[in-house]
Amino acid sequence: MVSRVCVVGNTASGKSHLAKAISQTLSLPLHHLDQLYWHSDWTHASRHEFLQTQLKLIAAECWVIDGCFAEFGLDKRFQAADLVVFLDLSTVSCVRRASSRRGHQHDGLPAGADDAGMGLGRTLAFLAEMLLFPLVDRPRVLRAARRSGVALKRLRSWDEETGLIDELGKRRETHPRAQDKI
Repeated sequence: MVSRVCVVGNTASGKSHLAKAISQTLSLPLHHLDQLYWHSDWTHASRHEFLQTQLKLIAAECWVIDGCFAEFGLDKRFQAADLVVFLDLSTVSCVRRASSRRGHQHDGLPAGADDAGMGLGRTLAFLAEMLLFPLVDRPRVLRAARRSGVALKRLRSWDEETGLIDELGKRRETHPRAQDKI
């Protein structure tokens, strides 16, 4: 049974949306890395604090973790996971999605944080991260998956999400403690 799932991908690829659907389908607790890293004023946790938080999460029996953060703890998360779902979508799709949600609160961010409150500097940094993802983070994700030996499900369009959720739903066996943790 799948009881530990990492959902990774570019900024605005739909990680939070898919992770929520997987969490509901498998009755597993959901953790958004953005909520653990970012504060409502767009300051962030220290590298040490963020890594320690991730180690506590992955020590649990069951979870869905939403977020890439390829430079912070990716290998450890993949080593602990049963399944990694990689939303490997086009950069253009992610930029379009990011621009359409600008100014709106979404599930993956901490309360009070929205894209409009980031300021120009952080907005440009997010855009740079999105544009560089295929060159920097995509290879990191694929290397970490190979090193860990974890099952990797690579989705190249949002249309593939429904098939994955259906597949997971058919194989679902409720984890004995999952209901208590949600």
